[in-house]
Amino acid sequence: MKPVLCLLLLGLTAPCSGQNPQPQNATTAVLRAFDSHEIVMFGEAHGCKQEYEWLRDLVGTPEFADRVDDVVVEFGNSLYQATVDRFIAGEDVPFAQVEQAWRNVIGAIGAPSPVYESFYKAVRETNLKRRGRHQMRIVLGDPPGDWDKIKNHEEFKPFALDRDTCYARTVKEEVLAKRRRALLIMGGLHFQRIVRGARPGLPLIEQELRDAGVGTYLIIFDTKIYDDPQKRFASWPLPAIVDLRGNWIGDIPVFGAGFPGKSPTLGDAADALLCVAHSRQDLTVLSVPRAELEGTAYAKELDRRMMIINGRHLVLPEKAEEPLERQ
Repeated sequence: MKPVLCLLLLGLTAPCSGQNPQPQNATTAVLRAFDSHEIVMFGEAHGCKQEYEWLRDLVGTPEFADRVDDVVVEFGNSLYQATVDRFIAGEDVPFAQVEQAWRNVIGAIGAPSPVYESFYKAVRETNLKRRGRHQMRIVLGDPPGDWDKIKNHEEFKPFALDRDTCYARTVKEEVLAKRRRALLIMGGLHFQRIVRGARPGLPLIEQELRDAGVGTYLIIFDTKIYDDPQKRFASWPLPAIVDLRGNWIGDIPVFGAGFPGKSPTLGDAADALLCVAHSRQDLTVLSVPRAELEGTAYAKELDRRMMIINGRHLVLPEKAEEPLERQ
């Protein structure tokens, strides 16, 4: 089996050397990655508008749809895999059934960002345009917990503890065992190769994939690059992916002041970096605002889940779009 390419939204691995990085067109970089790898891992920033604008463009690119079989997502409860399969394949499925996949995720608190619904629709639309040609599949990596049956924290806990294990198991069964190519999308902290207070190391998912006999290549999204006072990346055409080996971006510390000892670097954390804006102020998160949720049965259900998970009531967002830096 060919090696797995692990992309985490803002970071290609780089030891350290201070040389100037060589950014590539982000879509072109991913397509090239699939020339030599069967899996690309991508660590997202939850709900980020700009990254999902690029992701929708990526899955709509004919070359991507030709090469990639599956997109394995964190934002999809595997309990609804059969319904999502029909929807993504272009069948006429009641949307109220399909949206349960991202509205009932075990690992999510609050209403899912609209970016996830738009991503599902983008994959479906690409498949519809390619009738009779190679079709993509969205594989749901979240544990199959049924919120209609979860009544307390003890019933919720086993599913919450199984999130990374379930995701890794799904990739091995649905992708590796079938010798397919896949883009993996999950929150960056699930993929990042470092843990605060510990030396750089492999997280569970990547370790499981390597143990299954595949190599990994990781791209992460990390907004520390936008805090660079010299704006050394300001002239890059965006969106761009840059390798982190042997350049100043790979040398950027992951943790700031207060970290005990020398902080790991972005190069320790991942193999490549995705940059989608020249300024941190340009990055935004999309949410379902209070005006759309308040008083609905879904808002009441979300509040019930919050009480089960954290023992407190849900606070609904006031705005549909806010700066990422406030998150």
